[in-house]
Amino acid sequence: MVSEPETVRSVRDSDTVRKRAVDWVLLDGDRRAVAGCFAALCAGVMWTLIAAGVLAVGPSSSVASLFGSGLTSGVITLLTIALSINQLVLSRVFGSVNVLVDRLNGSRELRQTVESIAGVPSSPNDPADFLSLIATTLTDRADGVIAAGDGVDWDPPEAFTSALRDIAAYGDDLDENIESNTDLNSILGVILGTEYAQNMTATRYLRNEYAASIPEEISEKLKAIEELLESIAVVRQFYKTIAIQEDLATLSRLLVYSGVTALAAAVTVTLVYRTNSVTIPAEALPVLVSVAIGLIVAPLALFVAYILRAATVARQTVSVGPFIPPQ
Repeated sequence: MVSEPETVRSVRDSDTVRKRAVDWVLLDGDRRAVAGCFAALCAGVMWTLIAAGVLAVGPSSSVASLFGSGLTSGVITLLTIALSINQLVLSRVFGSVNVLVDRLNGSRELRQTVESIAGVPSSPNDPADFLSLIATTLTDRADGVIAAGDGVDWDPPEAFTSALRDIAAYGDDLDENIESNTDLNSILGVILGTEYAQNMTATRYLRNEYAASIPEEISEKLKAIEELLESIAVVRQFYKTIAIQEDLATLSRLLVYSGVTALAAAVTVTLVYRTNSVTIPAEALPVLVSVAIGLIVAPLALFVAYILRAATVARQTVSVGPFIPPQ
């Protein structure tokens, strides 16, 4: 057996590390940690440039005017954005009685459909466990169709059984990657792909292609599989809505906390500077300004971190049904 060249292995490993880093920044990582890294990077770059003499922060510099006008107004703008985000979240929470009843009935119908196909008296309330129930039922139903083909007077072609094995493998893969009591963004990471749409199309193709020869018993089982795949399509859109709402609500709260802290930092740095003098030793100015920059950048870093994840989730779940937009 020919071993893989070292250069090819190195490139593949670097691509894997790069992909994991991108996934952590865009989706998997804790948003506060991502924002903290960004703010710390800005503070570190600022301190490096000051230490190298590229930027001046001495008593006669323009630091006071920068913090006193430009940065302070930017922080206030971010606080206004926090208020707008909070209003957006509240607009989704409130609703008339008819709207709330429709939402409740839609959720109840989805659960009843899954419970009926799975043959269970009730479905779990935990989002991860509910998706796990759909995944295990999908695998059981696909395996059941393959097994049923051996017990009826019908010889299914290889393409038929191969497609069902792929559907069963998809259900197994979903169930293996789902952990109970986890956050919705982690669950979304499992169902962000296009496999559900491909399997929906494959199931519909099997029902239509072999409609004339397929036994009625197997046709009903295929219909149940298609309904389960449709449930996955609905669930991922519903989970996306809840996850983005949670993120926006958390973002608005963190923007208020970090915005007030940033405003205090801007005011503090401004008051440290006097005309051609400062109230603290000049040697401490690089550290003070760098830390203040990190604190002032923090609200923007939080905003960027949360919006990046919301945009990534929205982009990768833009399709509800079997249509797959170009990557």
